[in-house]
Amino acid sequence: MIQASKLEGKTLVFLKPCDTYSFNQLLKERRIDREKSYIIGVGCKGKLDIEKIKNTGIKGIESVEEDGDTLHIQTIYGEKTCSFADGILERCLCCKGNEHKVYDELIHEELELAVEDGVRFLELVAPVEQVNGKLKCEVMKLGDPDEKGRRSPVPTGEFTEINCDTVIAAVGERVDSDLFTANGIEVNAKGIPEFRTNLENVFVGGDAMRGPATVVEGIADAQYFANAVIGSVHSVAIPDDAHATRDEAIARKGVLCPPKAGCEGERCLHCNTVCQVCADVCPNRANVVITLPDGRHEILHVDRMCNECGNCAVFCPYDSAPYRNKFTLFLTREGFDESTENQGFLPLEGRKVLVRLDGKVFEADLDGQNQLPADVETFILTVLKDYAYLL
Repeated sequence: MIQASKLEGKTLVFLKPCDTYSFNQLLKERRIDREKSYIIGVGCKGKLDIEKIKNTGIKGIESVEEDGDTLHIQTIYGEKTCSFADGILERCLCCKGNEHKVYDELIHEELELAVEDGVRFLELVAPVEQVNGKLKCEVMKLGDPDEKGRRSPVPTGEFTEINCDTVIAAVGERVDSDLFTANGIEVNAKGIPEFRTNLENVFVGGDAMRGPATVVEGIADAQYFANAVIGSVHSVAIPDDAHATRDEAIARKGVLCPPKAGCEGERCLHCNTVCQVCADVCPNRANVVITLPDGRHEILHVDRMCNECGNCAVFCPYDSAPYRNKFTLFLTREGFDESTENQGFLPLEGRKVLVRLDGKVFEADLDGQNQLPADVETFILTVLKDYAYLL
């Protein structure tokens, strides 16, 4: 996707629900251009795991067909069957991503499922007003294609009514580029100016540059602006007693404090002292807090439990994507080989492990001499000894 986004024209992309979380994360990191992708959302019940099927004793597999909750497997020895749950990836069994978070079009299967749930899809109608339990809508039609080939809805002058008690409005927001161009500030094809504009000493940040964004991103832009003005990175000396202790930071977890005057400081979880946000927000419990022999805590990422939804990356208070950056425990060689960006280990027979570290892949014998750094070896030994249930 990253490479395709650099090419001319649009790329047709088929995404499963869980894939759309990763797609949104790439958008957030500005590594791809949304305007260069046309997304078709496809349904997904889970990805077949041939090795898992083989482990049930079925050999010589030629083809696999799904029939409800049963898999019909054609082998060189005849037809075999197994349950659907016994034949798909473990990460798919615990996947919570059943809704597309971004798409241009959903395939028919998804629409049928939504209709079965009672969802009504009304196309080309624009809400006008709600009065006496009825929503008045104007019927629209597609106008002529613009210079990019897109046809925008235009009014027809006809109206229709929909019986309803409550209307939830999805308000669209965008940058008002006319304000910038009227003052001589150049904008890109999306109508958005650069952080450092073409006018001397004029900067743009926050929602005016990003569109709807978070408060944290707005504060970050303000910091970049301050650094640009003073010509260097601003630093502040923080008194030693301003830091919470480890015990104080852990005690804050799970304590709710309603927003009120004077309470904001009490709501701080002191992530700079103890940060376990990625473990807290993972819907699949794929990020686990490991307690080392010296009492320190480290995060272990469990590959087989992760569907790469990107939730940990969204909530991480640092510029990190824990599902890619944290030391990872792998269940299979296939998973180890697929996740080339993740440093981590795969338990082998006996006390040996296959390790990817600093771009190198090697076997390490935990009972003999090896090339593992002492802290990494301690981490692996702790996982194997105290957290064997993850294997």
